[in-house]
This record gives sequence, C-alpha cells and structure tokens, in this order.
Amino acid sequence: MATVSLVALLLVACGCSVQPTATPTAARRAPARSTDPTTTSTTSAPPTTAPPSATPTTVPAPVVQTPGWSGALTTLPPGGGFTSLSCISDTFCVATGGGTSGDTSSLTAGSGVAVSWDGATWSDPSVYFPGPASGPVTAPILPAISCTSGPTCVIVDGSDHLSYGDGTNWSAPSAMALGPSLTVNPQDPGPGHPGSRAAAVACPVSTFCAVVDNTGHAFALRNGSWAPTQSFGLPGSRGTTVSLYQPGRIGVACPTGASCTAVVGATVLDWDGSTWAQESAPWTSSPTSGPSDPTALACPSATTCIIANGSSVSVRSAGSGWSPEETIDTRGGLDSISCPSASYCLAADTGGSVVAWNGTSWSAPRQVIPAAAEYPGLGTSVSCASPQFCMVMNGDGDYATYSGGASGPTP
Repeated sequence: MATVSLVALLLVACGCSVQPTATPTAARRAPARSTDPTTTSTTSAPPTTAPPSATPTTVPAPVVQTPGWSGALTTLPPGGGFTSLSCISDTFCVATGGGTSGDTSSLTAGSGVAVSWDGATWSDPSVYFPGPASGPVTAPILPAISCTSGPTCVIVDGSDHLSYGDGTNWSAPSAMALGPSLTVNPQDPGPGHPGSRAAAVACPVSTFCAVVDNTGHAFALRNGSWAPTQSFGLPGSRGTTVSLYQPGRIGVACPTGASCTAVVGATVLDWDGSTWAQESAPWTSSPTSGPSDPTALACPSATTCIIANGSSVSVRSAGSGWSPEETIDTRGGLDSISCPSASYCLAADTGGSVVAWNGTSWSAPRQVIPAAAEYPGLGTSVSCASPQFCMVMNGDGDYATYSGGASGPTP
C-alpha cells in the first residue's frame, strides 16, 4: 500500500485545498543570506514584522567548551525569539519562533518564522504565519515544531493553529477544532484571553501527530483523520487552580502512533492509539506549595518516559510507574529534554547548561551556550537526532551542536 504523506492527510482532514508552494527539497540547502524574511506561505497577507537585523542582536558570551561541542554560535532571531527546535539528522534542523509571547502584559507581536539548518548554515527566515496588520494579536503564539523524515514538519501554536511544510515552504495555517468547552479558569479562560497560551506537538511518523495545549485540549491525527478532540480541565489541589492552565512550556512525546504521553501543568495525559486518558502525576503537591509546573518530557520507547520538572526528573518504566523525583540540575529551570534512545538523554536549562543521561546516571551540568538576554522567558530548546548529534538553542538564537562519539555528548 502506498504511503500517505502527512501533508495530504492534513489537507483532507481540515478540508483545505492549499498546497506548499514548492515540492520539498533535499534536507541540505544553504541559500544566500538576506536581510528580508522570505515569505513562502501560501497565504497572501504580508508579514508585519520588521526584517531581522543583518547583524545578530546578541553576542554569545565566551563559555568553556568540552570536546565534541561546537563553540556558542548565533543565528538571527525571528522578530520575537526562538521557541522550539527539531532535528532529524546532523544536516537538518528547523527552529521556529516569532509571533507573540502569549501574554499581553509583555507582548512581542509579529509573524511566525522558521529557519532551517543544513549542517553548516541557516536558511533565510521563512514566514509561515503572517502577523495581523491591525487589531488584537491572536496568533501565532509560542509556536512549537516537530519534524520527521521526508522532511515533513508540523508547527502548532498556543492559538491552536497548525501549519506544515518542509522547513522552507509552508501551508497556510489552519485552525484546529477545539471541541467541548472547558472549565473556566480566572487566570486564563480560553482562546482570545490575554493570558498565557502554549501548545506542543509530536510527529513520530509522517502519518501521525499528537497535539496538546495548556487549556486541556488533546488532539491526535491517525489513519488520515483527526480523532475527536478531548478536553481535560479538572481543579487542582488548591481548589481555585486548574492544573492545565499553567504558564510556560508544556510537552508531548510519541515514540509510536499508538503511544504518546503529554505533560500539561500538573497533569499527565496518555494516548493509547484510540483515546487520551489522565494518569496520576509523578510528583506531589500540597495546599501550601501548590501544584508543580513541569516543562518538558521525552519518551524514547513506549515503556519509558522522562519528565523534567524544575531541577528534577521522574522516570516511568514498564511495570513500575513513575520514579521519585531525582535532582539532576541544582540550577533548576529545566526547559527541554530529548532522548533519542533509552540509554541516552540530554536535558537543557534556562541558563544554557546541559545534563546528559547515559542509561545509568546523569552527568553534572555544563554550560554550552549563554543564558538568553533578549528573550529570557522563552526557555532553552534541545533536540537530538541521535546520540551522535544534538543541538541546543536559547530564545536569542545562540546555539551549540555536538557531533561524533559513540555514546553521545557527555558534558
């Protein structure tokens, strides 16, 4: 049976007729640097953000490097900072950002932008979601990206819009069906509210994606169509707090199309191939301390997942449930984690440090990029295509790569 691409599935599912503006090209490409973003979205609305400066807006501070890691480098921030990174090989990574910060109290508004990396250089920015010319800023908000072989990439944001493409050419963003109404939270009652909004996406194969947002909506694309949207919105331990409406990052990981785990606020959700269900969280909370606010997770297999929460991680193994929290980074602020195998993981914190798991123990934190100065609230992203290649990037666009070695980058 012929393989159906995610692009075709999304067009059928959303009833759209748009196509990417060009056939996806090979992963390795190095277009000439320009000071103007190249708009390759099929939408006709022009971007409203000023072009990125021809000169990087941040200069990485010198940091001590270990063998295998590049020096701290920088790419051009996309008029709003980088919020997500996805690498499928050592010659193909895509970073996305721009849009809005998700909170009108400190709003950075503009177009959603993506840049692709070919192993040596970054492409010119491509606008996948032009910002509104006027009126309230509704999207894009804190975009997240997941890429798989093809290359095929999917971008979602906190306003529950979705775009797909090859890293350079993007479909027009389409709104996802939100489904049932949620329990109202005074801090963030839902779409259109000026409070924090966030989403996460995982696409393990070209025919399946899972999407969650921080208002409790969970989506899954399976067998060519979207499963019915499910909503979760249970009160937290303090009565007035709905655990799903936490600000900041959330996470979803899918080792297969029949196995996903998501962490949203103090809630853990699981997808079994047909439905989402809520499970007990691996941490404890009390009326005095309030719910924990985990930010990321990775699942290298259907039986193993790791959740990062502040300075600690919890591991779920087959038949044993979640382990007690283990402190791995005394600096705290763990923002992202990537596990290309069950015996290797790399976690990154807000300050630009990484800690590595070798299947037995965690290394000490080691700084590989500087802490973000312009966009410190967007966090640090990490993506490992394999134990032999990883990239770390902060909101300013400062990044470092690791290449080589049989057992992965040990700080």
